[in-house]
Formats: sequence, structure tokens, C-alpha cells
Amino acid sequence: MAGSNSQPFEVNDFSKGITDDVYDQVPATFAVLDNFLIGGDKRPYSRFGSEVENIDYPEIPTGVRVGALINYANNEKLLYQSLREIYYRNPDSFTELIGPTGNNVFSEGGIESEVSTAQWNRHVYLTSDSFPKPMKLFKDGSGEYQVRNSGLPAMTVQPTATAGNTGDQSFIYAIYYSDDYTVFALTYQTVGPITATPVSNCAAPELFPITISNIQEITNGPTDNYNVSGIKAQIYRTTNGGTFFRKVGEVANGVTTFVDSMSDATLVDTGIPLYTNDGTVDFDPPPLHKYAHVVNNTAYYAHIIDEDGESPYRIRQSVPGVPDSAPIDFVTEVDDEIKGLNSVQSIPLVFCKKYIYRLDGFFDQFGRGGTNAIRISDNAGLISNSSVVACEGSVFFFGNDGVYTSDGYKCMKVSDQLNARYKDFIKNTTKQSRIIGKFFEKERLIVWAMQTNSANLDNDAFLVLDLKWGISSEMTFTTWSGKSFRPSAIEVFNNEIMRGDTRGFILKHKENLLSDPKINIYKSASDWISETIVWTIKTIHYNFGGTFFRKMPTRVLLTIANSGNTTVQINAIRDDGRNNSACKPIRVRNDFVWGDDEFVWRTSTFIWRGAGLIEQWRRFKAKALRLATLQLVITNGFSEITNSDTLGLATISGAGNTATLTAPNKWPLNCEDYYLATEVDGYVKEYLIDSRISDTQISIIDPLNDFPSGSKKWVIRGKKKGEKLQLLGFNIHWANVSQTQETYDSSAEATGKNA
Repeated sequence: MAGSNSQPFEVNDFSKGITDDVYDQVPATFAVLDNFLIGGDKRPYSRFGSEVENIDYPEIPTGVRVGALINYANNEKLLYQSLREIYYRNPDSFTELIGPTGNNVFSEGGIESEVSTAQWNRHVYLTSDSFPKPMKLFKDGSGEYQVRNSGLPAMTVQPTATAGNTGDQSFIYAIYYSDDYTVFALTYQTVGPITATPVSNCAAPELFPITISNIQEITNGPTDNYNVSGIKAQIYRTTNGGTFFRKVGEVANGVTTFVDSMSDATLVDTGIPLYTNDGTVDFDPPPLHKYAHVVNNTAYYAHIIDEDGESPYRIRQSVPGVPDSAPIDFVTEVDDEIKGLNSVQSIPLVFCKKYIYRLDGFFDQFGRGGTNAIRISDNAGLISNSSVVACEGSVFFFGNDGVYTSDGYKCMKVSDQLNARYKDFIKNTTKQSRIIGKFFEKERLIVWAMQTNSANLDNDAFLVLDLKWGISSEMTFTTWSGKSFRPSAIEVFNNEIMRGDTRGFILKHKENLLSDPKINIYKSASDWISETIVWTIKTIHYNFGGTFFRKMPTRVLLTIANSGNTTVQINAIRDDGRNNSACKPIRVRNDFVWGDDEFVWRTSTFIWRGAGLIEQWRRFKAKALRLATLQLVITNGFSEITNSDTLGLATISGAGNTATLTAPNKWPLNCEDYYLATEVDGYVKEYLIDSRISDTQISIIDPLNDFPSGSKKWVIRGKKKGEKLQLLGFNIHWANVSQTQETYDSSAEATGKNA
């Protein structure tokens, strides 16, 4: 049977990632690769763990879902958005970023709002799908973070020009608002549109001054963030009968009257020309909009509300170099409802429900030119603006039926192997807009937060796209997950993945962390315990080269890099679940982790600074070895953590559901979520440890009310926290069996005979 015909089946390449089609695939493809990264050697290693960003201030002040994290000015500051508010750490506690009169950043929005941001020259332009007033934020020359309305409005009340005396002269006044501000060391000026005020039949102003009155004041209501103390009304005038405007003066915001006594000669000699004299268009403020993006120093605002009402198909372009001035005539329309904006290689892209467009051309500051929307996909569509990630000369995004990429000229689906799974990812249509992605350049990964389990009501996992092996129709995807995983927001800040949580907490992933915190809203973060990161590999179905013969795999050799203590469980699945069996766990305890209170000294297996490879054979159970296909599951092993031989007998209380040690012995610090078994039934019945009440006492969960009492021997088991895996590969020892496969009609399944 097996004998001399035995041969190896080696798998040491994991670079194809996960697939839905688990039959007839190359061995480098897997059904599950959860909580792994894939190295440049094409082998998997367990993902980075996480911790709260700041143990003293772990939770955003709103106490609810973190909507967005914003990396301001390339790692200058991390900003945190929730509801209508944005916060920053100052230096550790949260400070809300508010406007000059104390208003929130956003005028509209709630926990469901999808925020859209665009950055330019250390400015952040902000909006959301709730159509708030467009805002911008920046760090001023004094080092303070500021928020302002984006752009300045036109005057809604016409100023009045009153002649000092009658005469034969006529003039036109042009008045607009301006606001000077600094960003770091540079000075910027925001300019509003012009209001023209004519006056005729008047005498020369140097003899009989002309009075401009009813100059409207800008005020902040409950939702505006204008710099009311710094805004000025700029006043320009023509010469007698002329059309060329020059500056005659200015007044501070709130001053409603200006007296002009300047002669035409002085005006020509000293007056600064009006910004529209050369044909430059009026600087209208951005409209209400859902999506914003800046590329080539030009802003684009899409799915807008303007004088025509809500316009889901309309894009308005800013004046080049002036992102918060968007003339009303700089408009382009597409044939589908807009769902997002981005760019690739300086090409603006418009993402719609069904179509994808690139924008060719642009309006210049004089209103010349225009934009053409060129359709580059008829079906890809977009389901979440926040899912669009630009990196390495391409954009990647969640489309209608898969993950897509575009170079600005065509779109290509890159997740053909995940069609069934992708439908599950996006089936909760009310939560699709919450899918959010970021590029983790250090590892060349795109990480998307998304929902995989509808029972969780929000994002609960990462989908990870690995770019190391190029762009194709079946790119390399893996997943990250965890019991406390609720990633509502992602950002990469200082080369670390930051994770905003649906419960308002801020966490960060670090390379040296081997577990996640178990988030408990009823406890201080300093009292949270660690959670095991459960890494799981499930292979495709291996038929070992054909389906004609039955196979007999007898054992498997697992090769692991010696990168730390680990416990590995290998399970074998025969013929798609007809028989499942577990091999004996591989338990490596050669390394000492400093501070590990579960470490047992003087063990013969411990070697200080042990190195090299770990290679372990595991035999498959002899029963039901004959099979057509084999799958393996490689995951954390469930094993003994510690026992009474090490820490002494425990006093068990069935009435109180507690177990107590005698001091100075202490329960392991992270024993919660492990299982306690006692000698009463031969250590068979296991009770979940619910809480470490003190160093010497723990409580357990006993739903059947059968927890024993007395002084007992005990053992704690579980999937040990803080263990990692760097898998180099595995090798299955197998042989063909002489009997060919039966047809279904004559098989045991069909005839009812015993196999």
C-alpha cells in the first residue's frame, strides 16, 4: 500500500493568498490565511499585535464610533474624527479642534456619516455625505490647530454708495471679503466673490467724499467657523467712467461704513489692481458636497448642492492653486451618481455607482478650457469612497462585484478568486460606505476595514491586499481578525497601523506585539487583559496530482523558524469533511520571554537563546486514511498553560464559582479566557475563567451549576496568549493506493454499504 511508493508533497510558497475555489488550485493558494503576513520569501508569519495608543487616554471623548483618522501633514499630527467633532492629542489627552467661536468642525453629521478629506500644502479640506458646510483645518504660524470655513461667501446684502455732492462723474465699487492667515511659516489669503456697487451723477470724491454704507458683517452662527476678527472687506473702485478696478481701502469685519476721498490720479498711482482685472474669474466658495479631492494643486468637489439643488452627477473644479475657490461655472457632469473621487498619476478619477471616469483637461483661472469626463469602466462601480486607496501608481477600490484597480485609463478586477466571499463582504448594503482602506507602505500592503459577520453590525476584520507579487486578476489577499476587532477607522501614522474602534478607542499595531487587548468598556484600559491572536491556515483540497487513485497520507512534517515559543495544532480534513482528525499538538517552549509569569524554570527543554529550525513530524490518525482529497488546518494549539504541580492546590467553591490559591502563589496575569479543569472528573470538564479577581482568586462561568468544591488539583488550558508562528512550510508523506476510485453509483455513499 503506502510502502515504497510513498512520496513527499511539499508546500513552502504561500504567495497566492486565499481563494474561494478550493479545488484544482496551485499549492500556494489557501482557503484561509487569517492573521498572517507573507514575507518576501513567500512564507507566512503571524501578524502584528496591537495595544491602546495611550493607556491613560484610550477613548475619544465622544465615547462612540471613531469615524476617521487623519494623518495631518505627513506624520505631523494624528487627528481623530467622531460625530461632528475632530480631536488631537495635546500632548496625551484629547483636545477638540473648534472654530473661533467654539463651534464643532462639522455643521452636520452623525455616527453614520462617511467623512471625505483632501490635503494640500498642510491644509485638510473636510466634508461628509451629510452635506456639512465645507471646512478646512491647518496648523497656524503660532503652532495652534485651527478650523475655518472653506472659502468666503458673497455678500447677500448690496452695499450702498452715496455721493458727497452731485456732479457729472460715475464710478463702480467692487467689494469682497478676504482673510489672511498663516500655515507654519507661509501666509495665505482666502478671497471671496465680488459684489459690484455703482454710483453716478456725483462730484469728484477728493472734493466731496463718497460714502459706502451697509457693508455686511460676517458672523458665526452655531455651525460656522469664520475668522470673524480677521476678516476684512476689501474695497476697489474704477476711475471716472472706467472699468479697471484699483484698491481704495479696506475695513475690518463689522465696520459697515467706508468713506472714499481718493482722487483718480492717486488711485492710478497707488491702487492695487482687483484680482479679476486680468480676466480671472470670481472666487466663489466651494458648494455643499459629499466628496473632495485635490490633485495638481486643484480641488474637485463632487455630488454637490448648488443653485440647482442636489446634483449627484456634478463635479465643480476649483481655481488652480486655490482649492477653496470654486467658480460656479467650473462644472462637469457625468451620467451616473457619483460615489467618490480620487486620482492616479495626477489624473483625477470620478467613481460612480456603475461607471468610472477620468477627467481630461481643466479650467484655468480665466475660465478657459474645460474638463471632459472619459468613461474607463462600464460596470466596476464604487461602493465606498473611503475604500479607494492610491499607491504605487495605481488606485485600488471596492467595486460592485470585487476589488478593482485602475491606472487612469482602464479598470481591472483583482479579486476574481474571491467572488463568493466578496458578496458576503458587501451584502450589508447599509454599511458598505464604512469600508475604509489605507496603504501600509512599510510592508507594501493595502489594509481595508470591513464587515464579515452581519451579526456584528459594523466592521469586524481587515482584508489585506499584498502588492509584492504584482498586479493581476487574482492578487494575494489575506485577512486579519480578532475577538475584539471592531475597526471603524484606519490610518498609517509613523509607519504604524492605527485603528479606530467602533466603541471609541484608539489602538495601534506594532511589530513587537504578539496579542491584542480585550476591549472591555466597563473597565479601565489599564485593567484590560490580552487576547490570543488566533492565526489560522486552511489549505485547499490536495489531490496529490490526480483523482483517479485514492491516496494514503500518513504523516506531515512541519518546519517552523525558531522565533519564539509556540503551540501549533494540525488538523486533517478528509474528503471535504467526511472525516476530521486532530494531530498531537506541537509545543515549543525553548525561549524565555521576559516577564512571562507562566514560564516554568529548570525545564530540560529550555535552551537559553535557542536558535535554528523547529521540525516536527505528526502522524495522521490511522482510521480513515484512504481519501480522495486532503485539507490541513494549522492553527494555535489548545494546550496546558499551568497546573497545581507548579502553583499548588486551589480551594474550589462551587457556590461562589471561584478558585483560590494560597499566597504567595498567584494566578497567571492573563488567565482570563483560559479554561480551568479539576481532578474531580479526571480533568475532563473545563470551565471558562471569567475574571482574575485578585492575585490569588479567579472566578469561572458555570452554566450547568456543577462546579465542584474543596481543595483540588487543577490544570489551566487554552490557546496561549502572546505566541507567534513563522511557518517555513510543511511536507505531507503520502502514497497512491492500488484501488481506483469508484463511480458514485457503486460507492458506499450511494449503496449504503460500509466504506
